[in-house]
Amino acid sequence: MNQEEYIKERVENQIKWYSGKSSTCQKKYKVWQVIKVIAALLITTLSLWAEKEVFGVKMTYVVAILGAFIIFIESFIKIYDYKKLWAQYRMASENLNREKLYFETKSEPYDGSEPFKLFVQNCENIMKGENQGWEEILAEEDKT
Repeated sequence: MNQEEYIKERVENQIKWYSGKSSTCQKKYKVWQVIKVIAALLITTLSLWAEKEVFGVKMTYVVAILGAFIIFIESFIKIYDYKKLWAQYRMASENLNREKLYFETKSEPYDGSEPFKLFVQNCENIMKGENQGWEEILAEEDKT
């Protein structure tokens, strides 16, 4: 694989993938947080009418269901850890972008001999580090 192929097929593809995954995780995290806040606001508001019935349903039941829903959301967010994944993917994307910029501008450390070899090693280490992050997440889950 030559330099142009590596940059296009490996580095740029990985940058796109990490960036896309980061954006997806960011959106999911924020959506679930907004839903959780809305449910909490509804609990606060509906509890004012706890003894009333609306459409034949006691508000205490609605408040209890919303409370359980918030617990579900918290558990869901904890299981999928969108915030951590969002940051992890964003860091990998930005690190690869930075290395690519340094390489293309022949900035340090790519101003010496065999810059392409060093570039490949650094990019692969960034991707390996992201994979190790996954291994750590899985190991943490096994402990709990």
